[in-house]
Amino acid sequence: MKLLRRYRLYIFIFCVNFIKTSLKSFLDALEYVFCLLTVLYNYKGDKMLKRVSLSVFLLVSLNTNAITLNEFSERLVETHPYFVQLSLSEKTSLLDQKSSLTYTDWNINAGASESFSGGEDTSTLYDDLYTTKYEVSANRKVENSGASVNLKHSLTRSDKDSNASHSNLLAIDYVRPLLQNKGGLNDRLATDLASLDLMAKQVSLEEQAETFLASKLSKFIDLALKQEIVKNHQTSLDLSKQQLDLDEEKYENSLIDKSVLIQQKDSYVKAKQQLLQSSKELIIERRELANLIGLKESDMIVNLDLFEVHNLTEIEPSSFVKDSRLIQKFDFDKARFQRQLITFEDKTMPSVNLNLGLSSLGENDKYFGSFGNRDYSWNVGVDISYPLGSRKELIDVERTEISINDVDAKKEEAEIANVQQINYLLAQVDLLSELVVLYLEQGSLAEEMVIEEQIKFSEARGQKSLVIAAKRNANLANLTYLQAAGTYQKIVIDYKAAIDQLYQ
Repeated sequence: MKLLRRYRLYIFIFCVNFIKTSLKSFLDALEYVFCLLTVLYNYKGDKMLKRVSLSVFLLVSLNTNAITLNEFSERLVETHPYFVQLSLSEKTSLLDQKSSLTYTDWNINAGASESFSGGEDTSTLYDDLYTTKYEVSANRKVENSGASVNLKHSLTRSDKDSNASHSNLLAIDYVRPLLQNKGGLNDRLATDLASLDLMAKQVSLEEQAETFLASKLSKFIDLALKQEIVKNHQTSLDLSKQQLDLDEEKYENSLIDKSVLIQQKDSYVKAKQQLLQSSKELIIERRELANLIGLKESDMIVNLDLFEVHNLTEIEPSSFVKDSRLIQKFDFDKARFQRQLITFEDKTMPSVNLNLGLSSLGENDKYFGSFGNRDYSWNVGVDISYPLGSRKELIDVERTEISINDVDAKKEEAEIANVQQINYLLAQVDLLSELVVLYLEQGSLAEEMVIEEQIKFSEARGQKSLVIAAKRNANLANLTYLQAAGTYQKIVIDYKAAIDQLYQ
């Protein structure tokens, strides 16, 4: 009969645990409700504890649709202004790149002038000369060649002693570099640097977003942990009250000294203090996370299994860090200096330009007549220039080479630090995952001890105080397990962030 009674108790506990696992969110909310109702009705003398517990009760009882870690992450990315700022920063970089493409734009110029010359000098063939000139030109850089094209049209009217003549000029000039800036190398410097800056900005923004997301997901873990701590402290308070009631009864029957009763009252007061503090921390944490994603505080209920063991991606740290986001920053910095170095070295060479020109000139005493009767001419030439003495470009080359070596050294240092960090996180993940499994086993053993004490008490072979003591020991151990499990979940987040898998 005793054996049957024991197995019936085991079966009952198994069924309860199974139902709790299947309906975790709903039962968690109910557990909060029952625990806090106990506070409201059993501890009416403590107004502060009653007020805080009532706040927690209202928050939990109004919403049983708990938020998962993935839901929180998605909503945070979609709604938080931080990610909007990152998006705007990327658009700004894109505009900076477009603004550097000035070599594709035409530049239009126009001008007009009036001049006069006259006198009694016998060397001139006229007494008075009035000259009116109008000119329009357009020039642009030719993409990927470094060449420049200039189109010009001018109309000049000359009045010599009241005799007018008109000249109409149409010309095109073409200048192409043959050595320095060949192929438009130096003209494209700003554009190439802007393209590198844009790619570097995108990687940097992703890294910033991942760091921000990791910090907020750690807050989510803290909230999940605080929810469990409040329940744990509520259980501790209930057990302290049961033990206090038991000790008061023993004291009235002269079974214990007053010092024992005072000690138990002190434990009971400390349990109330713990519940009060953890409840207030829970409210503060819930309010903060609710504001992050634009929810009501009453809706910020967390659904997270702190004891979940994750199957993480295995990587080789030394190979991974070479292409990680943190290291790509140094690659982009080096690429910028290398691109600048190419231009600085190019500027140390002589400037050799090929000049081609074609023009058409028409002259007539009538305005419209100047558009006809035209003469044509062309010219071909080469310009060469080379500065002597100390040159700024040589100093720029030397300074840039030093910067490249400095980036290489910093990159190597960062790779070593990142490998060490990933190895540390891997070791912590392995250690804590094994500890979580062991804690679950130890928790099961503590629950079995509670069951044994309950069986002994029900069979009149034990004392109620031993049952309460077993429950208190199990509850205290569970608090330690919860904190370790929370640390494990945070380490998992840090590891995913370190291997660029948290924010995609």
